[in-house]
Amino acid sequence: MNEILMWFDLPSNTTINKKGEKTVSICITGHKQTSFTVILRCMTDSTKLSAICIFKLKKISKEKFLDGIYICVNEKGWVNENEMLW
Repeated sequence: MNEILMWFDLPSNTTINKKGEKTVSICITGHKQTSFTVILRCMTDSTKLSAICIFKLKKISKEKFLDGIYICVNEKGWVNENEMLW
């Protein structure tokens, strides 16, 4: 198991602008402090298990997510028994 904290706002270190421009704009989402947890899991025989994404929310969004990824929410964003038994 590997638990990784990911940020919603990950601006790139690289920008592409015309040579000599005085201002370079960087696109950000405005969610600098918002994060979520991704858990990647596998069995001892190298069988990959589905990934888990834990969002720090009260209710899960009704949006469609990718198949094979378990999406869950927790008010504090913690990993607990419910997520690990999926």
